Amino acid sequence: MSLLPIEMFAPVFEPLQGKRIGFVRPVGNVGDDMITMATEQLMNKFKIQWREVTPDDCADCDELAFGGGGNMGRMYQMNWDMRTECLATGLPITILPQSFTSPEDRYFHRVFVREPESLKFYPTATLVPDLALGLDYTPENKPEVDLGVFLRRDQETAQSSWFRWRRKDPARMCDTPIEYLELAARHARIVTDRLHFGIAGLIAGRDVALLGNSYYKNRSIFETWLKPLGCHFATSQSEAIRLLNQQDVGATSERRRAA
Repeated sequence: MSLLPIEMFAPVFEPLQGKRIGFVRPVGNVGDDMITMATEQLMNKFKIQWREVTPDDCADCDELAFGGGGNMGRMYQMNWDMRTECLATGLPITILPQSFTSPEDRYFHRVFVREPESLKFYPTATLVPDLALGLDYTPENKPEVDLGVFLRRDQETAQSSWFRWRRKDPARMCDTPIEYLELAARHARIVTDRLHFGIAGLIAGRDVALLGNSYYKNRSIFETWLKPLGCHFATSQSEAIRLLNQQDVGATSERRRAA
């Protein structure tokens, strides 16, 4: 069962029904692959006629859908360039739920954002949940480790640079979204600044404390979607561990697992 009901994703997928949709997969890490896994599930649940395409192999498509991994703006140039190629096809383009890191003043047929801070860059976008919150997956692994601290080692980190080389970055530890989900499931409590590893922990019913990244994405998605799911937000690793040590944190997760 997914963290959020399928009805919350209807604004994204219902307009695609009855059309031949070319799904353009962005360049990203294994967390983005987890979003892709959820996207494909949701397109099938909404009975979308789709196939994965590239911008130079979409002649039989009525529309393109790009995302939902890989943020909008120029932080990730390869995805900017891929969107440029999509626009060159002349087909209507739906931008699946993403965050904006900078303006992208180009016309897309539909744009969905996953947190309200991105609306300042694209005010006509529609706010919907991150598609990973619609992923239907039941992990096989049980908790084997009490506490895991997993921190990113890339340009989005906002944590101290001390001993960065020693960090456990789950996006570098896993090759597939299933490995990502099962790694999270092996830990009873998780501290991370990797948004989708935190979501993987919530999918498994684990206690999760999310740390901030280099811009507003983590905090904004936490406030908008994750807080009601029992996730916690912290500004430092020590604060995150204190939160997870509080007696009522475990009770929250137990109630969620029992629901």
